[in-house]
Amino acid sequence: MVRSAVITGLGIYIPEKMLTNEDIEKMLDRPGTADWLVKNVGIEERHIMADDEVTSDLALHASREALEDADVEPEDLDLIILSTDTPDYISPATSVVVQYKLGAKNAGTFDVNCACAGLVTAMDIASRYIQTDPEIERVLVIGAYGMTKFVDWTDHYTCTLFADAAGAMILEADEDREGLIASKLIADGSFHDHLGIFVGGTAEPPTVEAIQNHRHHLAFRKRFPADTNLKHWPQLTRDCVSKANLSLADIDWFFFTQVNLRTIEAVMRELDAPLEKTHNVMDKWGYTGSACIALAMYDAVDQGKLPPPGQGNGENIALCSSGGGFNMAAAVLKWW
Repeated sequence: MVRSAVITGLGIYIPEKMLTNEDIEKMLDRPGTADWLVKNVGIEERHIMADDEVTSDLALHASREALEDADVEPEDLDLIILSTDTPDYISPATSVVVQYKLGAKNAGTFDVNCACAGLVTAMDIASRYIQTDPEIERVLVIGAYGMTKFVDWTDHYTCTLFADAAGAMILEADEDREGLIASKLIADGSFHDHLGIFVGGTAEPPTVEAIQNHRHHLAFRKRFPADTNLKHWPQLTRDCVSKANLSLADIDWFFFTQVNLRTIEAVMRELDAPLEKTHNVMDKWGYTGSACIALAMYDAVDQGKLPPPGQGNGENIALCSSGGGFNMAAAVLKWW
C-alpha cells in the first residue's frame, strides 16, 4: 500500500475574552441584533484575542495540544503548514514564527492563504507531501484566525460575525491505513474584490490617508450572492465523495465552514443527509475562518460523537470549506 496521511492528533485554542450577542448589540446600539444573529446565523457568542496576543500565539497553543494528543515532540516535525489570512506580518511568513516559538527546529515551513478555505487546502498539500516524499513523516497543519484585529467595531456587517481561534492537527505517514483519500479545489476570482482586508499590500499600500479613512479594516466592498455556499457546497461535496469512490451514504460525518448554521442545515437537506451527521460550533465560538473546521472536529471528539484520534474505526469524513476570493476546498478522509 502507498503511504497515506492519517490524522493522529488534534488541538485547538480559544482566546479567553468572550463577547455575547447582547454585548455586541449594546456596543452597536442596534436593538434586535442578538436575536437576529441567533435566528439567521446561529451565533450566540464569540471569543477575541487579547491585546498582547498575535496570530502565531493562537497557532502555538493549538499546536502544542495537537502534538501532545499525537504523542509527538516538536523536533520530530518535518513540515509546518500554516493557513491564515491574518498573519503576524505581511513578511516573513507566520509559520516560521510558530516554528521558532514551538521549538520545531527540524521542520520546514510555509504559509497558505486562500482565506477560510485554507485549512482543508493545507491538509491536501500535507497529504501530497507525505505521499510523495519519503523524508516527510510528520506534518503539522494549522488554521489560525485573528480577524478581530482587523474588524471595525462600528460596522455591524462584520463585528457581529468574526472571532479568533486556532485549530491544529498532526498528519503522519501510514503504509497500512488510508488517511486522506481525495480532495478537490475550486475558485472564482471574479469575487476577489468583494470581501477582504484590502489595504496593506501593493494594490493599496498602508498610507496615512488609507488608515485615516479606515480602509485598512475588514470590509464587504461588494455583496456576495446570498446563495454562494448553498450553490457550491453540495456539488463540491458530491464531487469529492465520488472522487474517493464512495457514496454520500458512506459518509459518517460532514464538517463545513462554520459561517452560517442555516446554510449548513440547507446543504445537509440538499445532500439528503441527516443533521446528526454534522457538528457545528459557531453558536459558542462565532466565525473563526480557517480554524473552524478543526474546531468542529475537535468539539465533536470532545462531546463523544467522534472517537479521539487513534481510536477511530475508519469512519468516512467529508470536509467542505470556503473563503473570500473566492476559494473552496473539499476533502474526504478515513478517521482512525
